[in-house]
Amino acid sequence: MKIKVELEQSDLDSLHDTIFNAIEIEDLTNEQLIEFWEILPEDIQSEAMRWGLDDSVVRDNIYVWLQKNKKD
Repeated sequence: MKIKVELEQSDLDSLHDTIFNAIEIEDLTNEQLIEFWEILPEDIQSEAMRWGLDDSVVRDNIYVWLQKNKKD
């Protein structure tokens, strides 16, 4: 079950950095970052809600997921 979550700017900043490192997309709006958030698997979202998007394990898991699921 997906739950609507409001991300703080610091969370969006961490997500932006992870996306940039994983798939080199630099100029993302907050709306685009939220779209990325919404396509992440529930287990990664749950982990992020528990530990925060700046947690190194969470960032690593997002990075790996993005690398595996990026469109060339």
